[in-house]
Amino acid sequence: MVIDDDTANLVMMKLLLAKLGHDTITFDNGWDGLAAIREKMPDLVILDLMMTPIDGWQVLDELKRDGLEGVPVILFTAKYVSEKEIKPYRDSIICHLPKPVTFPELKQVLDTYLSDRVISSR
Repeated sequence: MVIDDDTANLVMMKLLLAKLGHDTITFDNGWDGLAAIREKMPDLVILDLMMTPIDGWQVLDELKRDGLEGVPVILFTAKYVSEKEIKPYRDSIICHLPKPVTFPELKQVLDTYLSDRVISSR
């Protein structure tokens, strides 16, 4: 799942993820994305931070409040993110992927995440 208020980013991520063999649903705002997370419990969420009407931090707050902090999240943002900002969401955030992202960067992050996930589920 990708949540980003920039349509170009949604299209690009959907194409890149499809090229890697992943089915992807996209949402252009935090509220719709949050509702879909609650309903679908996706394997992974790629989340922009700078959105309206609610930003990515607020989406993470809502997930935490709902007891869904175990849903893995990749922060996808051009904004610098400090360890201090990430710390309260450590149970959700698996990494920070800076914008713009290249295909090799995205592939490496997903390969690492999916590899870790297979190992931890054994």
